[in-house]
Amino acid sequence: MAKQSEIEKELTKLPILEYVFFKPEEIIFSKEVRDLCQGNSCGMYNSTWACPPAVGSVESCIEKCQAYDKAMLFTTATEVANSFDMKGWLRARVEHEALTDQVAAVFRSYDENALILSTEGCTVCKKCTYPDAPCRFPDRMYPATEGYGIMVMQMAPALNISYNNGANTVTYFSMVLFNE
Repeated sequence: MAKQSEIEKELTKLPILEYVFFKPEEIIFSKEVRDLCQGNSCGMYNSTWACPPAVGSVESCIEKCQAYDKAMLFTTATEVANSFDMKGWLRARVEHEALTDQVAAVFRSYDENALILSTEGCTVCKKCTYPDAPCRFPDRMYPATEGYGIMVMQMAPALNISYNNGANTVTYFSMVLFNE
């Protein structure tokens, strides 16, 4: 298994804004975050393998996360025209997910069972197979951190990561759980 220093050497080659390693026990879980999913605030609930209810209960998500030795949270921040620039937000998300693929490859080269969590549900396929057939790309389908009930808004400052990177920027977060 990899030493954190080996992983960090590879991460410095990627356009990550900020990252931090921590223990899975430090993850802040919240049923309220999951309730937002169930309220379908983003429109992804019950429509993809990356979101509830497909990811399991909050309790099972906690168990999955705490089965790992270490975790890493990382961010990207992208300038957008303004807070209503949906095309800019989408472009930033696509770029963040491409970076998440690169980060996943780094971690999975050391731990093939690393768990990758990312943003707002999966967008790999135009139409998800959920619930009728298994996921076509399970290695590229990253469950949403919020779908796991993770309170990124509280975790970021607790881990000294910027949650908001200023006016006219969008910040996206991904998390990796792995065994060292």
